[in-house]
Amino acid sequence: MKSSLIVVVAVSALGGLGLLAQAPRGGQPAAGDPKTPVFWSAQRMKEIDTGLSTRVSPQTNMAGERLIASANVIYRAGDSGSEIHEKLADLIFVREGEGSIVVGGKLIGGQTTAPDEIRGDSLEGGTRYPVTAGDTIYIPANMPHQFFVEKGKHWVITIVKITPKP
Repeated sequence: MKSSLIVVVAVSALGGLGLLAQAPRGGQPAAGDPKTPVFWSAQRMKEIDTGLSTRVSPQTNMAGERLIASANVIYRAGDSGSEIHEKLADLIFVREGEGSIVVGGKLIGGQTTAPDEIRGDSLEGGTRYPVTAGDTIYIPANMPHQFFVEKGKHWVITIVKITPKP
């Protein structure tokens, strides 16, 4: 009886580890996107959003959580610096709140911060797109962009990184 209980506990633990290995973990680097479907209910996404709202960095005005290697949820409560992703495009879904995204122009004060990633202080020029919940915007690879959120407001976005097709 005792050995049967140990086997049941061990099998349950191993099965639980297998499920954890398949589920994406927020904030953890991932080698690639999952090979199996992953579902986030509206309730789970709301829990993620609420958790992020309590972790906003005063330095970056944001908090983020990785859903899968190519998709993140971002809670932003202020402006960002400017950025360029040299090889990846951004597909952005605005899920809550409002702000604006400036796309194009010239990146000011840019420095490489990671392979194929340039971060700067601001943009000169570009086109300003006001965004609100329900909007979607595509930003091509190698295109400068910057996010703006008015004081006292916030937004929640899902960003999907895409390798552009020729």
